[in-house]
Amino acid sequence: MTEEAFLIGGGKVHRLIGPRGETPPCPESKHKRGDVVKVRNTKSLAHFPREAVVVVAIPPGFSPDHALADLVGEPRPLMAQVGARGVTYILVRENDPTPYLARERDLLPSGKPSVEIGTVRRAS
Repeated sequence: MTEEAFLIGGGKVHRLIGPRGETPPCPESKHKRGDVVKVRNTKSLAHFPREAVVVVAIPPGFSPDHALADLVGEPRPLMAQVGARGVTYILVRENDPTPYLARERDLLPSGKPSVEIGTVRRAS
């Protein structure tokens, strides 16, 4: 899914596509790519799986929409949500097409070994 917009005016049509980029590193994060984490059992996280794998750590102030686009190799969306004040994570589960966005305080280490993550793509 490519985010694009068209500006029409003055007899011309301009096509705008978001830039591509890389999510900046997050050295202050507690969890790294491939870590298996437990999600706290709170009312606001009831729809989350109880255990998931960290795919990317998002530094404070960086848009999670941009991080997800960078992860799957797509252009960044032209309209994106503002980044959180703290570290957030994109979590996934095997055979589950839904990416989950969680704050650092909502995650606990599971004690399980890290998993190797290959390529990431959007489900068709």
